[in-house]
Amino acid sequence: MPGLIIIGSNPTANILRLACQNIGLDKLTQIQTKHTPLVPAAILPANISRIIVALKSEDHIRDLSIAPNRKMIRLSKSGYLISEIPLGKFYYDRYGANLVNISEASLQILLSDQSQSDQQNTLEDINANQNVIALTDRKLPEDTTEAAFSTFYARMPFDKDSAHINTTWLGQRQTAIQFSTKEAQHIIFLIPHSENLDPGHWHPSIRDAAITAKIQKPSVSKNSIEEDINLSHSDLKLGSAWYQESWLFPETIHAGIEDAWVLSRMLENYEEETNEALSSYTKYRRPRINRFAKYTEQETFKLLNSHGPQRFAEYLRLAFSTRFIPEIFMSSQDWLHGYDCLRGFR
Repeated sequence: MPGLIIIGSNPTANILRLACQNIGLDKLTQIQTKHTPLVPAAILPANISRIIVALKSEDHIRDLSIAPNRKMIRLSKSGYLISEIPLGKFYYDRYGANLVNISEASLQILLSDQSQSDQQNTLEDINANQNVIALTDRKLPEDTTEAAFSTFYARMPFDKDSAHINTTWLGQRQTAIQFSTKEAQHIIFLIPHSENLDPGHWHPSIRDAAITAKIQKPSVSKNSIEEDINLSHSDLKLGSAWYQESWLFPETIHAGIEDAWVLSRMLENYEEETNEALSSYTKYRRPRINRFAKYTEQETFKLLNSHGPQRFAEYLRLAFSTRFIPEIFMSSQDWLHGYDCLRGFR
């Protein structure tokens, strides 16, 4: 089959390289680009962590990450606990893998163990041969989520008392995500563009974070690598190269890792039939990506447009489903966390 050229140094690109090395793909090159995540930490649900475990030591992941034991949903100003969702062993038993919090730096250390590609020495060879070019860097314009919200981020000192609790704070048209990694505590505020981040709107436990939080701007790669490569070759997109993850839906931040695994399996299954491999990759991934996008759009609309009684009814539904009939709530998220592309792609 043609060679595979991976452009990018983000986790999606690194997983693709590891997975292709794992199947013994000979013609494999990774060209490094600048990777600057919007937030320097991530929450990896079971559908993502199980892929990393398949390629790396589970002990190594455990050493670099935190597996929270519960998720809390609180009101932003009063701190009232709407819901508490079990994670830890309960989550692992249900999904067969952990939900983990990890810094982006640690994730890069975990996945970036290859010798660096020499761009100057490879571009001529790339253009001289038929290759499949896998794009993993963000190229899309701002989507509706980013058009609606500004993302503010604060890094706070590590707090052992809250280290194993992931918290979502719900405010009036605003939300915040709080979680810890081995190194620090991270708080992300999503604020409508038309509004300001007002520390007075937030509970005292995260008010200092709201005071120090800085707005984050998406980093879109503007390197010249792709301009130097003849893109008349077969090319395909993975991760943020063809859809945009959102912190309103934190579990999708590295969903491109699923893309990478599925693509590697298709290349293995179809061997010399490269076009069939790429066609099947798109066939199996597009419905799931469309579901990510639809869910994010729904959450965006819900946050921006629910008022008064409607918002209270939503809080009541959430509290009832998680406190009294948690099985219904867990079933509603099985499509995301329970997805296992190690076994199949549907």
